[in-house]
Amino acid sequence: MLPLLPPLPPLPSLPPLPLPALLALGALLALAAWRRLRGPPEGGGRTPPRALPGPPALPLLGGAPHLLHPAAPRHLGALARRYGPALRLRLGGGDVVVLSSVETIREAFGRRWGACAGRPPSYLAGLVSRGGQDLALGDVSPGWRRQRRATRDALVRAQRRLDAILERQAQALCQDFRRYRGAPVDVAEDFAFRTCSTICSLIFGHLMPPEAEVRDFTRCIMGLLELWGRASVRVLDLLPPLRVLPNPTLRELLRLVERRDAFVQAQLQRHEVGAQASGGGGQVPRRDPGVGLWPDPGIRGGPLGPDRLHMALVDLFIGGTETTAAALGWAVAFLLHRPEVAAGVRAQLAEEPGGHRGLLGATVSETLRLRPPAPLALPHRACTHTSIAGVPVPRNSLLIPNLFAAHHDPDKWHRPEDFLPERFLEEGPGRALVPFGCGARACLGEGLARAELLVFLGHILRNFRLEPPAPGVLPSLEVTAGTVLRCPPFRVRLIALEP
Repeated sequence: MLPLLPPLPPLPSLPPLPLPALLALGALLALAAWRRLRGPPEGGGRTPPRALPGPPALPLLGGAPHLLHPAAPRHLGALARRYGPALRLRLGGGDVVVLSSVETIREAFGRRWGACAGRPPSYLAGLVSRGGQDLALGDVSPGWRRQRRATRDALVRAQRRLDAILERQAQALCQDFRRYRGAPVDVAEDFAFRTCSTICSLIFGHLMPPEAEVRDFTRCIMGLLELWGRASVRVLDLLPPLRVLPNPTLRELLRLVERRDAFVQAQLQRHEVGAQASGGGGQVPRRDPGVGLWPDPGIRGGPLGPDRLHMALVDLFIGGTETTAAALGWAVAFLLHRPEVAAGVRAQLAEEPGGHRGLLGATVSETLRLRPPAPLALPHRACTHTSIAGVPVPRNSLLIPNLFAAHHDPDKWHRPEDFLPERFLEEGPGRALVPFGCGARACLGEGLARAELLVFLGHILRNFRLEPPAPGVLPSLEVTAGTVLRCPPFRVRLIALEP
C-alpha cells in the first residue's frame, strides 16, 4: 500500500483567454476530433506499461489550455512541481512531453540526442525557412548536418576578429547613449541595432552594408519575431482549414520575410565571385577573402545549396540579434532593481578593465538564468521510441524543454525568483544552467552571445550610471509568452560618468 501523500497546493487558475487563444482552442478541438476519426496513432494506440504523469486531459481539448496559458513557462513549471519534471500533456491524439528540470533536459537532448533531435512538421516553419532549409526549424537530414558543420566552422574562424568588432560596436553604443544626455529612453532598439551590426560585421567584413540598411533590417527582424509569436499565426499549424481565410497577421509576417530575404540575398550577390559549381549548372557563392564569417561551400559532404547557405545566414542574424538584445534589456532592468550590483561591477572593472570573470560574468549568467531568451525553446520530435526518466516516450511525441522552469527549480537554486548574481561567484551552480539548450540542437552562437553580453554590458556599466526615469519607477519583471522572452517596455536614464 502506498503511503499517503500530503495534499498538493492548488494549481494556478487559468485566466480568461483572449480571442486569438480562443481561436486556437477551437482549432485544437477540431484537430482532436479529426485525429480520433482518423484512428489510433502509430504503434496501434497501445498504452505503454508506464506512462509519464500529467494533468487530466480535458474532453477534446486535452492539454491545450496549459500550452496556451499567457504565462506558459511559469504555468508549466507549476505543473511540474505537482506532476514531476517530465510530464505529459495530450494534444490532438498525441503526446506532448514537457521537461522542466536540467536532468531531464540533459537526458533527452544530451544523452539521447539521436532519438530526440527531430523537428515536428510545421506549415509556418516551411513558409519562413524555405521549406525547412534552416538550422533552427529544419528536421535532421544529411543537408542539415552539413549546414550545421559549415556554420560551426565559420563561427570558429570568426573568433580571431570578434574582439575587435565587439569593442568597436560597444564604443559606438556608448556614443549613442551619450547623445541622449541623461533623458529617459527605451534602449531596446539600440541594443538590437548594435547586436545586428555585430553580426553584419562578422558576416560581411569590410563590405558591410550602410547603416540605414542595417537599421531597417534590424526592425524587420524584431517585427518578424513579434508576429511569429502571435496566436493568430500559430493557430495555422493546428487547423489547416483556417489557412484559406484572410489573415492580416500572416500577410504582414510574410511581407517581413520577403524583406528579410531581399536583404540577405542582396548581400550574397555582392559577395559572389561568379564561380561555377562543379557538376552543377548554377552559381554558388564563394567566400570573399574580406568576409569574416561565411559558411564554407566546400565542406565535407558537398557544397551547401543556395537555400541552405541563405538560411544559414538568416539563422545567424535571428539568433545573434534579438535574443542577445533581449538579454541586455533584462540585465539593465534587473540592475535598476539592484543598483548596488551595478556599482560593484563598475568597481571591479575599474581595477581590472578587461575582467569578465567576476561580478560582470556572474551578472550575465544570472540574467540568463532568470530570463533565458527562448524559455520554451522550439519543440523537438522523438525520431524513435525512447524513454526519459525511465518512462517510455512514443515515437513522434513532441518534446518541449522548459528552460525557464529548470532555471527556477527550488531544489537547484536558492531563492530562485531573486536576482542574485553573487550565487555564480561560488562553485557549483553553472552545471544547472542551460539557457541555450544542449545536445545536437544547442545554439551554435552561445559563445558569440555571451561575448556580446559581457562586452556591451561592461562598457555600459563602466561609462554610465543607470537610473530610473523617476524615483521609484522601476521596470516590470513580468514574464509573458512569446518566441523571444522580452522585458516589458521600460525607460532608463543613462548618466554619463567622468572618464
